[in-house]
Amino acid sequence: MCVPKSQGGMGFRDIHCFNLAMLAKQAWRLLENPDSLCATILRAKYFPDGDLLNAKLKKGSSFTWQSIMAGVNTLKHGYIWRVGNGQKIDIWEDAWIPNCANRKVITPKGQHLLSKVSDLIDPSSNRWDEDLIRQTLWPVDLQWVLDIPLPQFDMLDFVAWSHTKSG
Repeated sequence: MCVPKSQGGMGFRDIHCFNLAMLAKQAWRLLENPDSLCATILRAKYFPDGDLLNAKLKKGSSFTWQSIMAGVNTLKHGYIWRVGNGQKIDIWEDAWIPNCANRKVITPKGQHLLSKVSDLIDPSSNRWDEDLIRQTLWPVDLQWVLDIPLPQFDMLDFVAWSHTKSG
């Protein structure tokens, strides 16, 4: 399989990376189709809270689940949360800042009681609460957050791929 196509092979450069990419694709399918039979069965046994991205590998897990978790860990290197209403996104832990290298806020949590991105949105105007953000985040994070457009209608947060098809 790793033999070049010109020599009759399939042209894969690294079977291990290819396998991880296929497992990440399966994890992506579980995220995109949470009501599928496969997702329903795996959720019942391994992530009953419905949060696949924060699921933990339990002792005695099936080989299938161990493999999918390897895919989830691979997926974590490139996913990003897209802000809708902000209720699913953890300000401090989740990847949701598009212009930042690690896609997370740099500001340490410290003693802040705020936890979800929805806490940073003014519910009456559906705009960023700039005063609260200025009090909470460092200036670099402040600008990145304010550059994120908020939807004009009630939309749920969703996971997206942060890279282009080629990268």
